[in-house]
Amino acid sequence: MKVYSVMNDIINIISLTLDSLDKQSKLANPTNFETEFYKQLQKTDLILEETEEIKDLITKLTIYEKSQLNNEVPTFRELSQILSQRVSNQTIREFLKDFSYFISPSIDKEIKVEIDKICIDIAEDPKKLLDDRVLREIRTLTDKRINNDKKLFKDKTSDVKKLIRFLGEYINKFIVNHTSTYDEITRLKEEINSLSLSESSLNDLEEIKSDLIKSIDKFESSVRVSQKDILNNQLECNNLYEQIEALQQNLDKAEEEKSTDFLTGVLTRRAYVVEIERLENEYRVYDSNYALVFFDIDHFKDINDTYGHDCGDSVLSTFAQILKNLTRTGDIISRYGGEEFITIVNYKNKMDIKNYLRRVKNIISNNKFVYNDIKLSVKFSAGVAFRNNYNSYEETIKKADELLYTAKAQGRNKIIVDNGDIV
Repeated sequence: MKVYSVMNDIINIISLTLDSLDKQSKLANPTNFETEFYKQLQKTDLILEETEEIKDLITKLTIYEKSQLNNEVPTFRELSQILSQRVSNQTIREFLKDFSYFISPSIDKEIKVEIDKICIDIAEDPKKLLDDRVLREIRTLTDKRINNDKKLFKDKTSDVKKLIRFLGEYINKFIVNHTSTYDEITRLKEEINSLSLSESSLNDLEEIKSDLIKSIDKFESSVRVSQKDILNNQLECNNLYEQIEALQQNLDKAEEEKSTDFLTGVLTRRAYVVEIERLENEYRVYDSNYALVFFDIDHFKDINDTYGHDCGDSVLSTFAQILKNLTRTGDIISRYGGEEFITIVNYKNKMDIKNYLRRVKNIISNNKFVYNDIKLSVKFSAGVAFRNNYNSYEETIKKADELLYTAKAQGRNKIIVDNGDIV
């Protein structure tokens, strides 16, 4: 009898729902019917399993998500629309990569360890990003980083000011004292020379007067030498400063040359290895995705033999520039050796990689490379491997290399992907 009663109640609610929709001149489509049905249900004492599930889901919503609800007991459709706006776990992991970079201080390394720790914790369980305790911890770390930076800047500025003030006062005092001493010596000598001795003392004191002036002359010469030494030392300090500046510029240039290929402007192989270590760490921690693309310019030796190495260098430089223009910030481009290049391309959908490869091939294939009055049609081969298909980076690059040589063996001018696709 109980089941029969519940069925009658449901039929009654359905009838009320249809009448209400008719009065509102609304179609009895699934969306309108579901919304109105729950409104009519709230006016009764009837408890359905679905409404209890909805109430349970509501307790798991954030404060902001609850504020988006239009009804006390919303429909599953309304809940699904709200929940679909939540950020995915993978998106959070991608965000954490940039978040760790942005918030990390450039000087205070101790707090960097704390920042990395909380980012790793969130990457392992992205739901923690919605935890108030974790958010407070992030806010505390941010404040700590800002305060540390401010204090460090203030301390350094104060120290520099103290040093400059001390040197300024010392130099001024030194100059004033020596200038005063030199002026006093000159005035003393003039006064002694102007002394008019009586004839009675002339013979006795003239020799003493002469000796006194000679002594003053020696002292004056000594002061002049001191001033000359000061000027020389100042010049030496200036020269030393210029040498330090030149050395710093040379060091900066050497560092740039170590990381940037002088001909193509992309990363050297040595710098590429360093970037791969960073990228692999991000792959493990943040579960990011990347594809490795191994490029090789077809018949490059023929270009060098036919048109000369300067023309070949121009082709390499132009090829690298095209890759740089088509590759996004955050991705990696390196000259791996000779006419071989590698790009590491991050992606969210594998179609991103396919589109990238098509753009590279279209531009290279449909345009001429120009060197002086020479116009060349340049082709290339490539192998592509997706990192998440392999156990390590080493396996990934090995597969891309194998696919590259397969492409060259099959006639060149093609891109082979590790899933068997050919672009």
